[in-house]
Amino acid sequence: MYDPERGWSLSFSGCGFLGFYHIGATRCLSEHAPHLIRDARMLFGSSAGALHAVVFLSGISLDLLMQILVDIVQSARSRNIGILHPSFNLGRHIQKSLQRHLPDNIHRLISGKMCISLTRVSDGENVLVSDFQSKDEVVDALLCSSFIPFFCGIIPPSFRGVRYVDGGASDNVPFFDAKTTITVSPFYGEYDICPKVTSTNFLHVDLTKLSLRLCSENAYLLMRALFPPDLKVLGEICLRGYLDALRFLEENGICNRPHPCLNLPSAELKILKFTWGHRSLESPPRAAAGRMKPKGDELLDHLRLSILPWDESILDTLSPKLTAALSKAVKNQRGYMSKICNFLPIKVMSYMVLPCTLPVESAIAMVQRLVMWLPDMPEDIRWLQWLTSSVCSQVMTQLFPISRSQTPASGQQPSPRDMKALLPSLLSNRGRS
Repeated sequence: MYDPERGWSLSFSGCGFLGFYHIGATRCLSEHAPHLIRDARMLFGSSAGALHAVVFLSGISLDLLMQILVDIVQSARSRNIGILHPSFNLGRHIQKSLQRHLPDNIHRLISGKMCISLTRVSDGENVLVSDFQSKDEVVDALLCSSFIPFFCGIIPPSFRGVRYVDGGASDNVPFFDAKTTITVSPFYGEYDICPKVTSTNFLHVDLTKLSLRLCSENAYLLMRALFPPDLKVLGEICLRGYLDALRFLEENGICNRPHPCLNLPSAELKILKFTWGHRSLESPPRAAAGRMKPKGDELLDHLRLSILPWDESILDTLSPKLTAALSKAVKNQRGYMSKICNFLPIKVMSYMVLPCTLPVESAIAMVQRLVMWLPDMPEDIRWLQWLTSSVCSQVMTQLFPISRSQTPASGQQPSPRDMKALLPSLLSNRGRS
């Protein structure tokens, strides 16, 4: 919620590969209300939301940010079984991109301005980190916040010697004060900036602050958050974020009309002012919308089919830089090799030889991961031993509960020697009952 008197913060939810939505929303805020980001007391983020916020604060250009995400998506989709292929390592891709593109002083740029949501493995509690001493600590925190157990690996990464996993497991939309935080999420729910539906179904669930409306659109988005769709679909999601952010600005009186710096022709500006001044929840005049409709842009043409009627009047206020970057990213994937691989006979043949190629590729990937794991192997093995002993201890505690009178006065858990001494009495008491 936006409160100019008390100050405000921004929180970007975790959303996997749907992080393109955050790009569109942030681009809109930067163009139409730059003070919302510049004067924000704090930025919060979890998983993909944390990655986006840190990259945005680093000053990376829109074209470069778009290219980084496109490269990761293309790498995942280039394999027959996508992100589930053994040779695809999402954490490795993220780490390489962060180490390569983040500036060396990123820890100074975001310390005290950015809170990253983490989930501690030992107790499942949420931890918000906002102080960093080096660039490596920033990268480690982002890797921990984006690590989905079993989906990204078995052994979770560590931050300052403590193991953490995806921040969305405990707090997917972090904030300190809900009344002064503007929340951004690509899912249909109870957020300040999010997609809107015309359905009268108001049922929704709330998991780790992730408010989800019970609708088929959210089911599709949840699946695409883990399994990336085509770049054209991700481009539409990015434009959707721009439109939703613009609607939020208008509803709160922050941006009552389009900014004149969008370099639109004068004729279109007149039509735009007319439609903006006479907007309501009813469908805008189709004549004006038809005259403003750009031709030849398949991203915008497809987006028009899925937006609400009252959003069509602001569709043509989209940032020219954003649409140009998206169009460039979509065109870049259409090389000659991509066209050849997309032929139906080539696809069928690749799936037919998959039982033969997959074992070989899996073996090569296992050897590569083993070589990269060697430096961290001793520490990871010790952690696995601790995890095994902790699980066994909890199982024993559940199977053989101990009364408070038999628990040590210090409140500590009994040692294995005490457990062996108490075991006969517990069994005899259970036999009598």
